[in-house]
Amino acid sequence: MRVLLGLDDDTAVLIRQLACTEPGCPPLETVVVVLPMEGTARRWTLHRPADQITEDDLRNALLATPEQPD
Repeated sequence: MRVLLGLDDDTAVLIRQLACTEPGCPPLETVVVVLPMEGTARRWTLHRPADQITEDDLRNALLATPEQPD
């Protein structure tokens, strides 16, 4: 995420794998949150376990899913 978004070292990137409780959702999902020192936090949810997410998955999430303010 840091490379794909061109983030500086002062911007925090948090990645959390969570159990998904919504009907029809895979058992695990991964939430990526970008927390800049200044500005609005951004969040993306990928419906797969963190250890299965590739750079292409992240790129597709950035292109296909509008970011969600946090």
